[in-house]
Amino acid sequence: MISDRQGTAYLLGARRVVGFCSNDYLGLADEAPTKLGGHENNLSAGSGSSRLVSGDLPELRELEAELAELIGTDSAVLFPSGFQVNTGVPPSLIEPQDRVCSDRLNHASLIDGLRLSSAKVEIIDHRSAPGLATGAAEGVQWWFSESIFSMEGDRIDLSAARSHVVGGGALYLDEAHSFGLVAGGSTLSKLHDLRADVVVGTLGKAVGAAGAFVGTSTLLATWIRARARSFVFTTGFSPLLARRVRVHLAALRGALGDARREQLWTNVRLLERLLGRDRGSQASPIFPLVIGDNTRAVAIGEDLLARGWHIQAIRPPTVPAGSARLRLTVSALHKREEIEALAADLHDVFREHGLALTAP
Repeated sequence: MISDRQGTAYLLGARRVVGFCSNDYLGLADEAPTKLGGHENNLSAGSGSSRLVSGDLPELRELEAELAELIGTDSAVLFPSGFQVNTGVPPSLIEPQDRVCSDRLNHASLIDGLRLSSAKVEIIDHRSAPGLATGAAEGVQWWFSESIFSMEGDRIDLSAARSHVVGGGALYLDEAHSFGLVAGGSTLSKLHDLRADVVVGTLGKAVGAAGAFVGTSTLLATWIRARARSFVFTTGFSPLLARRVRVHLAALRGALGDARREQLWTNVRLLERLLGRDRGSQASPIFPLVIGDNTRAVAIGEDLLARGWHIQAIRPPTVPAGSARLRLTVSALHKREEIEALAADLHDVFREHGLALTAP
């Protein structure tokens, strides 16, 4: 159990550690509302019912409008979690005649959501484009992908994605690990003027809160509200949390967000250099240290913990068999001396286990 959290440092059981495995990339999770320019209020903690019954409150609509404006879509729909977005939205949109292609290393929530759909899903190689069918296509040609992949830390081929959209294909883009990390606090798709049909963002990573949303056209948003079972059959988003998220979004879009993003990418580049992993345009706060063997991955994680570093070992079925790893993530709150000390210990521990800490 984690307790006494102060930025990236906390107690793990009885041991004081520095964490390098959180998704709180900009360090906003523990900031007090007053420090971010907000204030405490007496809003209800719960919406009371499904949004389609009596839970469609003004605070939720206001947040949805702000999110849509931020990422450049016509509308947005709030969900309690990203998993609920990805298990509810795809089945509500896909028809049996549609062609559906999904990246081999997509998040588990996308895999499960597509399994619930009525179409046969084609699994395509990681970061490859599906290719558009020639001739008269009977249904929609969907491409499902993450923008920054949660376990690999690399990115979708933006050029291929743009060609897919321009050619008439539909793009469902999960931006959970990129939302908030680019200029203005938006998404990779907006930054690169890529018009995805559906954009998924989460509020529990760079935003430092909880929940998720889907951004799309007004027509599709109306359809999702009526047909996505994980939206229809669950209590609506908390109005109290919605107000807190708006405070975090203001910080994300302002001077604090700009400063934290600059520091985050400075930290990313520093760790890349120290680990010998210049990833160029594929850079992200996620560093997969692939080890392969499950037992060895756990052992290396325990050795690092003994030195004061918490980096969780990730094993199958979360990642493919034979690719057990440490999933290291960098925050804007990490200090230069912490990153340098961590890198030194990583090299030492990997060497002790007979492994080289270099790019695969």
